[in-house]
Formats: sequence, C-alpha cells, structure tokens
Amino acid sequence: MNLKNTKKYIWIFLLCCLPLSNILWYVAYSSGDESVAASLVILTSFLPALTALILCKISREGWDNLMILPNIRKAWKAYLFAVIGALVMNYLNELLMYLMFRGEVSFQAGAFTLRGLGEFLGMTILGVLASVEMLGEELGWLGWLFPRLEKLHGTKAAMLLLALIRTLWHLGILIFLPHPLIGLCDLFLSNLLSQGFLVYLTKKSASLFPAAVVHAVTNLLPALVAYSDSFYQAHIVSMNCAGLLSAAVVGGISYKLMWKEKMFGRGTGKRTERTVYKLWKR
Repeated sequence: MNLKNTKKYIWIFLLCCLPLSNILWYVAYSSGDESVAASLVILTSFLPALTALILCKISREGWDNLMILPNIRKAWKAYLFAVIGALVMNYLNELLMYLMFRGEVSFQAGAFTLRGLGEFLGMTILGVLASVEMLGEELGWLGWLFPRLEKLHGTKAAMLLLALIRTLWHLGILIFLPHPLIGLCDLFLSNLLSQGFLVYLTKKSASLFPAAVVHAVTNLLPALVAYSDSFYQAHIVSMNCAGLLSAAVVGGISYKLMWKEKMFGRGTGKRTERTVYKLWKR
C-alpha cells in the first residue's frame, strides 16, 4: 500500500472508530442497566478489531500481517516478561500508595493468607487465558494502526500518536469522572509510559498476544490496598502519580531494551513483518 492510501485508511479507521466508540462508552456508563452496560463495553472493546478487519478486506491487504498467531514456542520470554511486567506495574503502584498514605490506607483483609495467594495466582492464570478477549483492542491498535503510523512517521512518533489516540478513545468514560481533566492527563501519560512495554512485547514476539496478556492480567488482578472512593478523590493527584511511577519503571526498562535492540531505527517494522510472514508459512 502506498503512503497516500495508508494515510487515507488511517483517517477512515479513526473516523469510524473514535466517534462511535465514545458514543458507546457514554451510553454504557449512563444507561444505569448493568447488563446493557456490560454488553456495550464488550462491543466497544472489539470495535478497533472489527474496523481493522473490515479495512483489511476493503484494501485487499489480507489479515496475514495482523500478528494474530501466538508464537509461544519462540517468544516464551516475551510472555514471561508480559506477566512479570503486569504484576510489577499493578503491585508497585499499590505498594507506593500504601507507603505514601501509611496509616490512612490498609491492606485488604486476607491479602497475605493462603486464600489471598490462591486468588492472586488464579487471577493471574485467568488473565493469561483470557488474553484472547483483549485482542479486540490490541488487534486494532497494535496489529493494524501502529504499523501504519510507524511506516509514515517512524517508531517514536508512532508510539506518541498511538498513546494520544488510545486516550481520545476513552473520552466517553473520562467525562463521568469527578475530575475529567486530571483523568485525561493521567491516562495520556500512563498510555505513553506503558506504550514502550506493549510495543516492545509486540515487536519482540511478532504477536499481539503478549500485549493482550498484559491488558488482561492488569484488569483482573485483585487489589491489595483498601481505600474508599472519597479518599481517592481527595488524593487523586498523588495516587495517580504512584500509578505513573510504576508504569514508568516497566516502561522505562522496555524503552531501554528497544533502544538496545535497535527497535527505533528505520526498517524495524519490516523485520517484524518478515517474522510474521514466516509464522504464517509454517
């Protein structure tokens, strides 16, 4: 696909995906009906993938380059890094909150018992197994959109643009927060910091599954620290900073690995495409 057509299809993707997604988010969170809200959330999560698949069909590119094969045998280290990184981001955040507000927040009752450990292990395993569900987002963002942004603007600019697009995709949720502007800034910075982690995993494995594992595990992990909504709202900036710091640790390591393995240079997207092509030809 030439650059002109690439730009055209990117705009079609964004114009189809972003407005409709935010309308669905808004309807889901304002409906007041849990079953309706859950159905709309699932539909919205798969909208990036559905849009990407339709555009692949229209443009006659096919689906071979979407990185939907797991490649576990050769990329098992990426899967291990995905699980460890997700655990670090989640629980370093909670540890920092506990240390910052010691005496005001507490650990969940039973968090360090055998039952708590069993829940932690069970949810981690469930997150790995449930990663297929998260492909609805990652197939659209990392499988279709990112390679095209990278082709047009290079790896670094593509990561920045994707972090911004992911943030705009959640506007329909952010408007329900007590402090939407703080939530917007926090989400953008969080996306930007964690973007290195997700892109590194995708390039390293030539598969979307490690990034989907991160998404699923972080969504399902049980909380260790207990605090009320009112406490969170009163200390929202400090608590968001704890989350950003934990994302910066894993994201910083990932950015350094990308630099070390020369993933920012020209032609890195082509290398990933060749690896994906070989997987399909097996």
